[in-house]
Amino acid sequence: MSKKTSLVLIALLLIVCVVLCALRASKGPALLPVSELPAREEAAPEATPHRHLFDPETGLCTLCGFVCDHSSGFDGEHRCLVCGWRCRNQSHDPETALCPICGEAFCHHFGMDGVCDVCGAEAPLYFAELPERYFQPSEHEGRCFRETLSDGEEAELEIAVWLPWDYSEETRYNVVVLMHGDGGQAADWTDEPEPTRLGEIEFRRVYDRMVEERLCEPFLIVGISNRAFAQPEKGEKVLRELLLPYVAQHFSTYLGGGSPEELRAGRAHLAVGGLSRGSMYTYSCVMPRCLDVVGNFCCFSNGDNSRVSAQLESEENRGYEIFSYIASYGMSDDQETASIHRSIYRSICSRVERVTDGQNARMLAVGAGHNFIAWTTSLYDALLLMF
Repeated sequence: MSKKTSLVLIALLLIVCVVLCALRASKGPALLPVSELPAREEAAPEATPHRHLFDPETGLCTLCGFVCDHSSGFDGEHRCLVCGWRCRNQSHDPETALCPICGEAFCHHFGMDGVCDVCGAEAPLYFAELPERYFQPSEHEGRCFRETLSDGEEAELEIAVWLPWDYSEETRYNVVVLMHGDGGQAADWTDEPEPTRLGEIEFRRVYDRMVEERLCEPFLIVGISNRAFAQPEKGEKVLRELLLPYVAQHFSTYLGGGSPEELRAGRAHLAVGGLSRGSMYTYSCVMPRCLDVVGNFCCFSNGDNSRVSAQLESEENRGYEIFSYIASYGMSDDQETASIHRSIYRSICSRVERVTDGQNARMLAVGAGHNFIAWTTSLYDALLLMF
């Protein structure tokens, strides 16, 4: 090979090297091994917009699991306006009994131990029992008599009246009208002997003792037959048109002459109640239909009118003050009966604004069963609270 040829080959090689270097430089920096590469951050995918489809039982969106906070409020049936969930008051404040979610007043669910099994609040019960001396004859005994009232047509009413030993026309008396239970009679509340563990007792013994000891304002007792009150319309008529005018015209009371206007004016001094079936008729007839003339109620050992709280808040009743409402049950009574009665009491106290437990309302827990020991004790305490 000639010297000239060698020079040409070297020149070509140099040109090739220059070209290759230029091409490599144009491709960027050298690649690192995979093991030395930095971790790459994955970009979060954008959320797909959608309208929440809520499960009305849980308040959760079935598409994304979003939890509704119910902040938009609730309708009249306590359903969330956004997700449709219905607040069932699974939690509530022990002091106010208000649900923290929807604000509805909750009726505590008390067990037989008197403790709410949701929030732990203690039941509004007040244990009561009378000393045995109240069932014994007293030094001064009141007067009892029985009579049958008639309107001259079809309405008749058996009554039994107790008057205090010092009854005077110069004094005005509070009136307590009381109905008996199944199989009873009007005089059960006055001088009819009733069998108990203490022997045969008469309600009048308790009244006599209370008058002797001046424990409350003067009162008289009128026991009545409950038969007419099984039909609320008939019971209302008998009370308004037959019984109360008779009491007003024959005794010195706050009821004037017995006209509708005078009865309304004296309603703070009139109480109506009863035991067992008589208590049920008080709830079903007198409370909802006669609130304009009766201002005090005492219901012992029974009640089954779940609508009474709404009836007391009706347009025609809302304007009448309830001066006192006393209920009771025997701690040895049938548990289902006692539970229903306590439920009615709690419903009235929580839903009727002018009835407040511990102020003008009380539920008594008596150390007895469905018997006259429970009912005499209940009435004794009721008289102290009412008058």
